[in-house]
Amino acid sequence: MAEYDVLVVGAGAAGLAATRTLVDRGLKVIALEARGRIGGRAWTDTETFGVPFDRGCAWLHSGDINPWRDIARQLGFTVVEQKQVWRSRVGRHRLSAEQEADWDRAIAARFAAIAASGADGADVPASAVAPGGGTWDPLIDAVISWYTSVDADQLSTRDFHNILDTDIDWPIVEGYGALVGRYGQGLPVSLSTPVTSIGWGGSAIVAESNGGTVQSRAAIIAVPTSVLAGGSIRFDPALPTAKQEAIQQIPLGVAEKVVLQIEPHVLGVEPGSFGVPRADSPRTIAFQFHPFALPIVIGFLGGACGRDLRTEGEAAMTDFALEELTRMFGGDLRRHVGRSTATAWTLDPHIGGGYSAARPGHAHRRTDLAASIDDRLFFAGEACSIDEFATCHGAYRTGVAAAAAAAAALDDEGHRIESPLPRAGEG
Repeated sequence: MAEYDVLVVGAGAAGLAATRTLVDRGLKVIALEARGRIGGRAWTDTETFGVPFDRGCAWLHSGDINPWRDIARQLGFTVVEQKQVWRSRVGRHRLSAEQEADWDRAIAARFAAIAASGADGADVPASAVAPGGGTWDPLIDAVISWYTSVDADQLSTRDFHNILDTDIDWPIVEGYGALVGRYGQGLPVSLSTPVTSIGWGGSAIVAESNGGTVQSRAAIIAVPTSVLAGGSIRFDPALPTAKQEAIQQIPLGVAEKVVLQIEPHVLGVEPGSFGVPRADSPRTIAFQFHPFALPIVIGFLGGACGRDLRTEGEAAMTDFALEELTRMFGGDLRRHVGRSTATAWTLDPHIGGGYSAARPGHAHRRTDLAASIDDRLFFAGEACSIDEFATCHGAYRTGVAAAAAAAAALDDEGHRIESPLPRAGEG
């Protein structure tokens, strides 16, 4: 039986951050990852089209305070530090300056009203906050689903109020997933090793996987809430009621993408610009045209619309994207499309959705989700963050925090297994 100071379950951004933090502290640690790669929802695909694009997280949200910004610099990645313009086009027309200003006022007012409801202590569905009654209301509902991965009736006003967002979003030329993957290189991670049970009632934590048994003094659980709710990892004894309720009440929403191979000259739009096909219905898709001048168009789906299309299958997602793109540009666009692909995070057994959104009335449960148990079981992941959830940097910070707490608990216990691994920067 292999013995470690700390076992980390999951090697997404949170698990990797926890693992590196523990290695840097000189602890003996192993991360067990169910899938055959590291990164979790951070995944840059370079094979489908021969150019990099992110199937998962793609922007350094709150870039000015995002820890991945400095990591990117240290690792030689290219961060484009310029403001994104999300709504350059609606339907077949570019927005005028007046239309842009009207849109900005409408969405700012709606978001402020939802946040104000949460600030006043209410934790109700965002749909209970009356929209402004303007022409932009349906599109704002769509934006809510893309921004939070759930529709307004599933969004907690308190959760929304808690979001820390500096409104600075910076893309990474080589890909966010590639950055997270490079960060995790060389760490003690065992791939394709799903953990099936964690026994924590005895003197040591005992984890079972297809790779055998691992024993540790502490464990950090860094897998999505949807995975924990699905029961693929059995805990013995069962997790406390507060923890189980938090897992159930902070599920992952839907955030999927459809990516089409289209040469830039076909659409004649500015590379890196964004647009939406319509403003009269929330059942639509947002497009990013040719990021970094690449021959691809990326469509974003969220909430019930994304869930319905994902249930129907990839063909339905692609057809919907093409229909909406035709709504914008007309003509027979299908003959200009080379390859296409669509994500399936909702169906992924190791993920189970897009990113976390507390159900109305349950925003406070993020504290329960993040809480350690008996200074032996620690929890990390974007869902554990109070104000940076649904982000890769939120996942990173919770991983670092969980590792620091685990290391402190071991120091208090006076027990440490000598690690054979060099600390970061040594050896």
